[in-house]
Amino acid sequence: MTADRGPLLGEGREAEIFGWGDGQALRLLRDPNAGPRLEWEAAAMRAASRAGVAVPTVDGVIAVEGRPGLVMQRIVGTDLLTELGRRPLRFHRRARELGTLQARLHATTAPPELPAVRDWLRGRIQLAPHLPDETRASTLELLDALPDGDGLCHGDFHPGNVMVGERGPVIIDWVGGARGDPPGDLARTMLLLEVATRPNASAVTAVIDAIGRRWFARTWRRAYERRRPVDPAAFDRWMTVHAAARLAEGFDDEIPSLLARLEAQTATRA
Repeated sequence: MTADRGPLLGEGREAEIFGWGDGQALRLLRDPNAGPRLEWEAAAMRAASRAGVAVPTVDGVIAVEGRPGLVMQRIVGTDLLTELGRRPLRFHRRARELGTLQARLHATTAPPELPAVRDWLRGRIQLAPHLPDETRASTLELLDALPDGDGLCHGDFHPGNVMVGERGPVIIDWVGGARGDPPGDLARTMLLLEVATRPNASAVTAVIDAIGRRWFARTWRRAYERRRPVDPAAFDRWMTVHAAARLAEGFDDEIPSLLARLEAQTATRA
């Protein structure tokens, strides 16, 4: 179909977000062949909503000028990462809220049509640049030994993908929605809180940011584990797997810290 899109609200590597109708938004993918991914995204969001997790309401998957798009509720507010930058005294409260929210999400069984996290990780590890062949092989063996799981996983759950509006925290950007072992999804979050970089940060800001994110991650994980206990050994194995897979995502500033983590974990297991 062709239609008059509303204003451009935002864009990333994979999609553009437009206003659409009354109180709606259109997430329009750049790849015309990526329609099935939006069907999975919609299924994940609907499952989360049924479980009482705050997500944008899904109105349907459509095609606009040959490109697949997801029509959903438009959330008016500020992403949590921006909010924390403006109001750092809310760190503790927000970390506890997000840990609790992620635990509630992981209590939900994923729809069977969702892709498996394991398959996504295997593909990323096989393609990851900078990964020594021996480390690649050992990480794939580690992945094969980890459980599949059938929990609903967001795949990219971090403060930048949480909007704070009138309804409180709302989880957005479900493109990585999948079924898998919940501790693996928690490990992905903890890895992002550890290694994700902020461009153009001064040296002083970077130190403060590192201290703040460690505190934030510890508070988040404690809140999560009060509701869903996590085996520490399994969690560490998932962290290794996600560190290797993250190398395939093209964030060059993270490469040294990811490789250092992988080397340290390899030495610990030896």
